[in-house]
Amino acid sequence: MNIVITQDYEEMSMQSAKFVAENLLKDSKKISIGLATGSTPTGMYDILVPIINLGIFNERVFFYNIDEYCNIDLNKNGTCKKYLLDNFYSKVSINAKNIYFLDEFNYKNYDNVISDFGGFDVLILGIGKNGHIAYNEPGTSFNSLTHIQELSVESKMQHEVDFGSIDNVPEKAVTIGIKTIMNSKCILLMASGKEKAEIIKKSLKGEISENIPASVLQLHPNLHVVLDKEAASLL
Repeated sequence: MNIVITQDYEEMSMQSAKFVAENLLKDSKKISIGLATGSTPTGMYDILVPIINLGIFNERVFFYNIDEYCNIDLNKNGTCKKYLLDNFYSKVSINAKNIYFLDEFNYKNYDNVISDFGGFDVLILGIGKNGHIAYNEPGTSFNSLTHIQELSVESKMQHEVDFGSIDNVPEKAVTIGIKTIMNSKCILLMASGKEKAEIIKKSLKGEISENIPASVLQLHPNLHVVLDKEAASLL
């Protein structure tokens, strides 16, 4: 586990973007990247846009979202698809065939699609206040593959602003599983803000338990963690 502690959100975003860019430039093979959504990686995507638009690796990099809400128009604000389109895909010069959207209709074959491309070379993760990664809620089996997950009240509360109210947040989401996550060659975990400090401490230094899904990341052989000083304050 490699932990980088930065001064603030802006530096966290810069260090994360640098890490992703360096992985893109490692060699000339096809590269698969799993993309997180939410407020945490937005600054990183802003920095990556001009790098991607240099066109050095556009045809050999493939992008995947790692979760999505169920029973909702995916073009609405708050969905992972809409977030990635607005904050990343609409700004970069990449071929549409290099983009894979996970949804409730294709999830049963998603692990096969990822595996056919050799697995995730880089998987970008945020972390929920309850320790969820992607949308694997507490209690999710460490052996889980891509599946539909009922969302906890705590997770819905984190995203109520995106949907206007908690009543508008979908009840379920489809997510890559924890086994899918752990099969990634490299994982980048990002966290910012003092409200994430307690769960970062439990996840990275506490007991490994399915009650805290992110704790399984301690077992990954190539985990890179970038935190601002507030998120790292209890380590």
